[in-house]
Amino acid sequence: MYARKASCFILIILGLNLSIGTNAQSRLYPKGRDNSECILNRYYAKIDSLLLNNRELDDFAFTIRPSFTGEQGCYYVNESAELVLKVAKKSIWYSKEAKINEYRHNISRNTAKLLKELFSAAVFSSSYLAQPNGLDGVTYEILINGGYYTAECWSPQKDTNCHKLVKILEELSTAIIANDQSAVEDLIPEIKELTEDFKKLYPEDVK
Repeated sequence: MYARKASCFILIILGLNLSIGTNAQSRLYPKGRDNSECILNRYYAKIDSLLLNNRELDDFAFTIRPSFTGEQGCYYVNESAELVLKVAKKSIWYSKEAKINEYRHNISRNTAKLLKELFSAAVFSSSYLAQPNGLDGVTYEILINGGYYTAECWSPQKDTNCHKLVKILEELSTAIIANDQSAVEDLIPEIKELTEDFKKLYPEDVK
């Protein structure tokens, strides 16, 4: 019982980004979740329910989780070829009742394929040695294969792979809210380049 409580406390500290130190984050960190009833896992369950369609996902999804303001969740619906973005008006962590705005935006099958390739490369090049540490900030999580594989980064330093990924996520969210098709398509060169950058991080024996 004591071990479970201690583990839960550690998870809370990490989840709220209250540990000390920084990490450049050229790789994402593989995100694992346990089945305990600690408050952080209940928070993740609310994120899944409110922003990620209860984790009934198709190819890929991502979340943006600021420390004090409203979280975002975005997922791709294969049948309708659209991105669904859900934005909490206030922090789900601090709010008893979260109000959510929903935005939908159709994208080409090719763009969806490129996004899936980027997110897959980012997740499969992740490392436990890239565990993010810091104070406050924003956590970005990538989910692929229906959410079976996930990895995340925390407020990465400029010019790292993760910083470039974060920039794409932020710009993609802005384009979805504005229903701006050209803004999404304009991201394609960056998506392709970053995909290759993450693939370069694959272990030599699996390239």
